[in-house]
Amino acid sequence: MKRLVALVLIVSACGGGSAPVTGLAADGQALFDQRVLGENAGCVTCHSLRPDVVLVGPSLARIGVDAASREPGVPADDYIRRSITNPDGYVLSGFDAGRMPQDWAEQLTPTEIDAIVEFLLTLGVDR
Repeated sequence: MKRLVALVLIVSACGGGSAPVTGLAADGQALFDQRVLGENAGCVTCHSLRPDVVLVGPSLARIGVDAASREPGVPADDYIRRSITNPDGYVLSGFDAGRMPQDWAEQLTPTEIDAIVEFLLTLGVDR
């Protein structure tokens, strides 16, 4: 019994206890994880999903929670969508405008953008 409890604690500590991403969010995760997306470097190339790990752009580990409070009056899904389609519209302190490709709306279909938004909304949220 002690071994079972220890195993459960280890799996939970490693994040294995959270529910898997499904549906449109799973499609978004698959897109996010591509090293090349369209004609650009993929999301995972520049954005970490680990807290406080900065690659080229900010960590997105908590974006599902943080996006709701970044711009007053802008819902989290709109904030994330606008950040993808107009990346210089919301530039976080410590980062430079012009670093993220500006053409995601041309490189991705609206459904692909929706899928990535759905995936990012799951990040930092207890599932």
